[in-house]
Amino acid sequence: MNSLFSILLKNIILFSLIIISLVFVFTQYIGYKQVRYIFAGVGALFVVASCWEAYTLSQVKKDTRKFIYFTDGFVAKRIIKIISFICIGVLMYISGSIIRYMAFLCFIIAFTEIIVTLWRKFKNLCFVALEDDVLIVSTNKIDTTSAKEIQKVETRHGLTYFVNYNKKTITLRTDMMSEKEEFSSALNAWIIKNNLTDKVIAQ
Repeated sequence: MNSLFSILLKNIILFSLIIISLVFVFTQYIGYKQVRYIFAGVGALFVVASCWEAYTLSQVKKDTRKFIYFTDGFVAKRIIKIISFICIGVLMYISGSIIRYMAFLCFIIAFTEIIVTLWRKFKNLCFVALEDDVLIVSTNKIDTTSAKEIQKVETRHGLTYFVNYNKKTITLRTDMMSEKEEFSSALNAWIIKNNLTDKVIAQ
């Protein structure tokens, strides 16, 4: 319930920022002095809401062990997103037209992405967890699969693939885990516990 509310709250605040930007650009209801304080206040709320969303979405059962999974792929996707919004914002700002003021919305989103990425890093919100019969991967999004859905588990070249019967695949860069040996032991125990031994394809 909290995760759903956090997603809704973040999107409502983002929608409010878009509306405020449009009202400021195309009407006279918001002045130049007022908009700075409005952007600062609502922008701060957006940052907090985004961090709270990342936190609530990454919650697992209390006794579930989490293995840190802060990969280069996660960082690369975030950097691309940040650079994209900054570039769009700069182009808007130097356009010389009235839409230059929409640039601040792009800068707020880029700044939020930076903060959320650091928040995920320092609060260990990027992880892999084996919770009962469920595999949970928390990075840019939450990927989950239950043991009964898994058709095969394949490991090769430092990668582990979990292939479902519907052909959905979850890929882990186990070679990039700081606790890769501990995770390997935990995964083997999870596989045995959930009767998946005959579905493992070793390298």
